Amino acid sequence: MRLCVEARGSISVAHRVGFSPGYSSIHGHDYVVLAAVCSDSEVDVVVDAAGLTERLSALLREMDGRYLVPTADETATGGTYLVPCNAQGVTGECIARHIARSLGATWVRVCESGLTSPCFYYET
Repeated sequence: MRLCVEARGSISVAHRVGFSPGYSSIHGHDYVVLAAVCSDSEVDVVVDAAGLTERLSALLREMDGRYLVPTADETATGGTYLVPCNAQGVTGECIARHIARSLGATWVRVCESGLTSPCFYYET
């Protein structure tokens, strides 16, 4: 049995990806972010929920309104936020992995706004 605490937030960011002709120019997304810390043992408290929410909020404030660039992009300047990703650009998968690793989360789901838009999931 797994017990989890989830925190939610949102960001608006810009990025581009080099592997997709349709999305190779700079464009933006609004993302809804869910992050969870889980325990596989019987516990009454997995993590301080308020603390997890504040840590997620602080990270998302750093990212919000920024142009996300891969750490391989050495031309990054002000107004950018570096995300560990390959040189082809920052993907939803990279964003989810970066948030999970930054928070020490068990899993993170990053969803583009809109009911028919994709979500990206990373589990540690």
